[in-house]
Amino acid sequence: MIDKRRAQLLLGESIRDIGILVVVFGPLDAFFQKERPSVLLLSVVVTGGLLFIALGIILEAEEGESTT
Repeated sequence: MIDKRRAQLLLGESIRDIGILVVVFGPLDAFFQKERPSVLLLSVVVTGGLLFIALGIILEAEEGESTT
């Protein structure tokens, strides 16, 4: 059985990894599209990815604080 702290750590890592993938592959996909998406849309995608990264780091940091 997995405890709550371990589950929170795994959730934080997963959310952070999703954010990294969005930040990397969102602009890369936009670069190879025939019709370029607007700068606003691309900015929203990257900002969303950065928010996911920050949320994942926060969840992981809370996990680290609760074990010390």
